[in-house]
Amino acid sequence: MDEAATTLDPDPDDEPTHREWLAAVLERRLDVPMAVLAVVWAALVAYELIAPDGIRTELTVAGNVIWGIFGLEFVTKMVVSGHPLRFLRRRWPSLLFLVLPVLRILRVARALRLVRVLPAARVVGSSYRAVGTASGLLTGRLQFLGVTTAIVALGGGQLLYVIERGREGALTSLGDALFWSANLAISSSMVYEPVTLAGRLLALVLSVYALVVFASLAGTLGAFFVEFRQERAAVEADEGDPSP
Repeated sequence: MDEAATTLDPDPDDEPTHREWLAAVLERRLDVPMAVLAVVWAALVAYELIAPDGIRTELTVAGNVIWGIFGLEFVTKMVVSGHPLRFLRRRWPSLLFLVLPVLRILRVARALRLVRVLPAARVVGSSYRAVGTASGLLTGRLQFLGVTTAIVALGGGQLLYVIERGREGALTSLGDALFWSANLAISSSMVYEPVTLAGRLLALVLSVYALVVFASLAGTLGAFFVEFRQERAAVEADEGDPSP
């Protein structure tokens, strides 16, 4: 989690220059409104996958407006930091997921759309943004893991639906895909075997994520019980000390 926080939400006190400190402070001030936008964007991306054709244009416009706000936020932070190259180096995933939708807006790379790369990129981008805002707003390790797991399960289900939609033997509804993803991300339980190579790779990633979360929870609970025993031992030692 510390490494993710370094990439997604730097601590102002760790910034080497005054302007980078200002950029970090600006990022902290924008955390709440950007978190709300990230949730709205993720919901729009999810609903656009199953929305009727008549309102998809409106959903696309709304998504592009939110994307534009994220882009403006990114450029503002980069300018305020005073070190654009260092800023880009530290936040290259954000830049990547901001650039990909441009291909869709400019109506280029039609072949990419045919192989579903751009819709998948929008799902991953919205999920990445949501995890980034969670890392800035949530201080507890268990809270962060819980919210991140929910985001991963939502994003994984959307990805499977995008990747395998229309394929023979694939899941036919987004709800089923979300159920499959939640089972994998939480318990590493496979309730359905994907029919494509990309879907199987996604299943592998979600299974590994579930193992990482389990190990993190075990480590957190172990540290809690060790700290609890140390505190209890200290209290018992104080009670047994006869000195005034």
